[in-house]
Amino acid sequence: MEQSRRLSDKIILAHQQACDENNAEVASLLLQALEVDLTAVGGINNEHRESTEKLEAAFTLHEKTFPG
Repeated sequence: MEQSRRLSDKIILAHQQACDENNAEVASLLLQALEVDLTAVGGINNEHRESTEKLEAAFTLHEKTFPG
């Protein structure tokens, strides 16, 4: 596995682990953290992400793991 560089990549990995462990509360908080990180405007750490597949997969995983 390649080393994650972005904070959002690390949050996605932690979210996946929370889903694997069926920890809905932590998974939800991590998705909130991901949303906050992705909505940050400008600055040095502004993301220039070409693909959103990992982001979309995180939200899909959450919906499948914790329906309703």
